[in-house]
Amino acid sequence: MTLDLSMKVPREIKRGWERRFPDLSGKWTHWKITGAGKFIAVVDGADLLGALKIVEDNYGRYITIKASRATVNEHGQLKDEEVGLF
Repeated sequence: MTLDLSMKVPREIKRGWERRFPDLSGKWTHWKITGAGKFIAVVDGADLLGALKIVEDNYGRYITIKASRATVNEHGQLKDEEVGLF
């Protein structure tokens, strides 16, 4: 038996989260998600639902969660730009 410590986030709190993700245009193809400055994940811009799930899964673990626009270059390195704050 496993113990699920995840927090159920109320719908009122989640409302509008998708609008807080920076727009991906031009060369920007990914979001880098961080919690209180610590790396959480990199998500392809085509997977908004996956990005929202990561934010929900980490809600309450960090004081802030940020999504930055990013690209993945041929070496897998990321470049960040504008920041959205949850």
